[in-house]
Amino acid sequence: MAYTKLNLKPGINREGTAYDNEGGWFDGNLIRFRNGHVEKLKGWEKLSSNTFLGTARALHNWMSLGSNLYLGLGTTFKYYIKEGAVYSDVTPIRATTTNGITFSATDGSSTITATDSSHGAVANDFVTISGAVSLGGLITADVLNQEYQITAVPSVNTYTFTAKDTSGSTVTANLSDSGNGGSGVDGAYQINVGLDSYVPSAGWGTGTWGAGTFGSTSAISASGQLRLWTHDNYGENLIINPRGGGIYRWVENSGTSTRAVALSDVAGANLVPTLGLQVITSEVDRHLIVLGADPISGSARSGVIDPMLIAFSDQENELEFEPLITNSAGSLRLSSGSKIVGAVKSRQEIVVFTDTSLYSMQFVGPPFTFAVNLINEGAGLIGPKGAVTTDSGIYFMSYGIFYF
Repeated sequence: MAYTKLNLKPGINREGTAYDNEGGWFDGNLIRFRNGHVEKLKGWEKLSSNTFLGTARALHNWMSLGSNLYLGLGTTFKYYIKEGAVYSDVTPIRATTTNGITFSATDGSSTITATDSSHGAVANDFVTISGAVSLGGLITADVLNQEYQITAVPSVNTYTFTAKDTSGSTVTANLSDSGNGGSGVDGAYQINVGLDSYVPSAGWGTGTWGAGTFGSTSAISASGQLRLWTHDNYGENLIINPRGGGIYRWVENSGTSTRAVALSDVAGANLVPTLGLQVITSEVDRHLIVLGADPISGSARSGVIDPMLIAFSDQENELEFEPLITNSAGSLRLSSGSKIVGAVKSRQEIVVFTDTSLYSMQFVGPPFTFAVNLINEGAGLIGPKGAVTTDSGIYFMSYGIFYF
């Protein structure tokens, strides 16, 4: 039988079917075309053999003055700092309980019920328990004294988790596990986790079945909306914000074993916003900017987000947010739209998007520090991650159309 040379057309054609594409390629994997011929790709390999919990939502890489490379990683559950091949959990602690947790267990069940009148947790939150003693049977002190992910929150005073040993295997209680766990049990609660799916509004029917009454509403908090993170390095340190939640700082020279802390709790902090929708650092003039900050009320922050307020720190001092004649801290409020959706850095400006408009925010120096100019109305941002800066400009998605 004579051989026939096949001259296949380069490229993969998916416009029709495999039968239509005679003499061409319809599908492929790990290949590319070079000089009209197919060439295999080498595939990919894992960045690290270590793993993290949750769905990754945001990445930010930077380098310290000591040339250490870091990668900030925010997920639906936690926040990590990756150095080398290791992911270190630096998720901030929201609250602590001292000598205030008791436990109960049921024979034949691995579910442990913890009672803490001030836990403030939601399902899937993480708590680290310490100071507990054995419940009398298989639920020993080693089983209790570790980090747990909360499985359910039956009431404002209780939550449950699945008991495990130090290797991660499930442990089932027996008749000897009568409960309590000691009188000196402590708990460190990490910040509330967010949702892994989008909730367009809040009110009856958006939470768990039976929560609230018909016609009731509730504010969309950091734990009641899709978990999105924004982060930016301020010098060597990293500023972190879960959308709708607190403002936190991770200090580079403290090491990856140290958790991020609320910026408002740092020594020397003055009127730092306690909540925000996004954080961003201005490059040249070095101000920390909080979009959607809670406003100043008297001698403190209100603790309630103003979705159109932009607060900025003093120059070269991310801890000073009180507007004084001796510094450049201050705030300004946008007028077009109902909420700030997102912002991106561009050349010599920050472009801020509301749900209906976009603004240019530029450093102008004293006495106003920053000025905002309305660029366009009727072209708001569809979502917080809907804009990107490229070498040719900013591309963003509005409602039903892309803009440049």
